Amino acid sequence: MKSTWFLEDTVKFAALIGKKIVVFDLFEQILKQSNINPQNAYERASYIGELLDGYQYQFQLMREKAYLSIARQMDRLPRTTNAIIRTPASIEWRGVNLEFKDYHIIAEELKPDRIITLIDAEWKIRKRLETEYGSHVLKVIAHQKKMSLEKILDWLASEVSRSEDWAEWATYLTGKKVGHFVLGVETPCHEDRKIYVRDVDNMVKFATEKQLLTFYASYSMTVATEEIRKEINEMIWHLRKYGAVIDPASIEIDQNVDLEDESVVFAYTVCRDLRWDVKKVDIVAAFHPYTKMPPISTGMLDELGHARAFRKERYLVMPAGVGSPFTRDNYVPAAHLYEDGASFFKFLETDRRPPLKPRFAEITSMFDRWQKDALSDKLSRKH
Repeated sequence: MKSTWFLEDTVKFAALIGKKIVVFDLFEQILKQSNINPQNAYERASYIGELLDGYQYQFQLMREKAYLSIARQMDRLPRTTNAIIRTPASIEWRGVNLEFKDYHIIAEELKPDRIITLIDAEWKIRKRLETEYGSHVLKVIAHQKKMSLEKILDWLASEVSRSEDWAEWATYLTGKKVGHFVLGVETPCHEDRKIYVRDVDNMVKFATEKQLLTFYASYSMTVATEEIRKEINEMIWHLRKYGAVIDPASIEIDQNVDLEDESVVFAYTVCRDLRWDVKKVDIVAAFHPYTKMPPISTGMLDELGHARAFRKERYLVMPAGVGSPFTRDNYVPAAHLYEDGASFFKFLETDRRPPLKPRFAEITSMFDRWQKDALSDKLSRKH
């Protein structure tokens, strides 16, 4: 998932807005304590493969020792410095998914405020695994020549499941609520949603804000016209001013998915949006801004239904087609139905209790400029 570069960019973006983040890497600590100094990423992957091929009880002790070292280093950080610990929750090995049940050491020594599982589109991950370096990693760590989409999705699901366990145990053992969220490492660019950039905005918020509202943006991914997509995009962008926003478009479905993979990819998409996103956020904001009779969006309706079942705060921007008795006071409360985005955001800032303030407006503006630079770099590399 190129999480190394993602976290490096997160640290750099945080510095732009005056925040300090330090990243600790579990494997880096293990290798350092073993007096192993890889000269490049290929060597690093080979050493990690050797750890997995060795005795599991020894590997567990090495992880615990590394976590303890990270905890001591965190203790010495200035109070204004924030820490991210990068670690896998599971690793694919010889056709078996090894889950790391390190919840005691994580809860008792690191005392995390929240746990984030980083994900990306499965077809993007497979393309990276087909590169020279990706093939090397598969060979020395997973002992496999290639990996199917189904296996990649199974691995992602294992990462999420084990991370959820870590958060539950941390909540139980520390006595404070430790939230778990699933974040795509990339998000559609503000200028052009067809181009993806690293979502450092959300990651910085997750890493630095103890009190943080989280939103899920619900909207049609299939029936929207280009004009409607731009309108929805602006509302999603505005939503970022109030907190972290999970955008389902961050994980784009491959338009050319093979028929044999279609069922598992579709099932995974439903699971991700409903159980990993809607279930975990504070607020679900649905956008369907058609002024004429709107096309049906079964995904949006299902997400609102699940949000109701999960007892989430729910809002719907839908200027036409709301005459059904199943809309107001069912999918959303009657007072949470709006004709346009302006009315919705006005309600958040004036009538909601407690009212919300766009306290991340400056960060959002900086992220917009950061995206433009990233977009410019991508376009220059293409040419």
